Amino acid sequence: MNTSEATQKLDDKRVIYKTTDVIPSAWHVKDPQWVGYVNFDGEIFWTDYFDSKEEAEIELRCLQKQTSYEVVKTMEDEGYYPERAKVLESQYQKMGITSGLYSDLNG
Repeated sequence: MNTSEATQKLDDKRVIYKTTDVIPSAWHVKDPQWVGYVNFDGEIFWTDYFDSKEEAEIELRCLQKQTSYEVVKTMEDEGYYPERAKVLESQYQKMGITSGLYSDLNG
């Protein structure tokens, strides 16, 4: 599957998390090769291996653009716990649940 097909597939579902990094080919080798990756919910896209970390970072930026890494919204981006807890509490109260984790958060 190429990166354009993968990004179309990502548009169809909610992404929970995304990560990106440049890592060495082996941690125990003195002069390792470097590789970059983009990860969407465990679906990982890799760059080629490079002799320098800087080359891998440049290629990683290209891969991020191809996969629309900056544009893809995740569930982590939806909000932080104070706001989310208030929404969940109101939903619990609408359902008639008054005891439990989200009771009396506004009090």
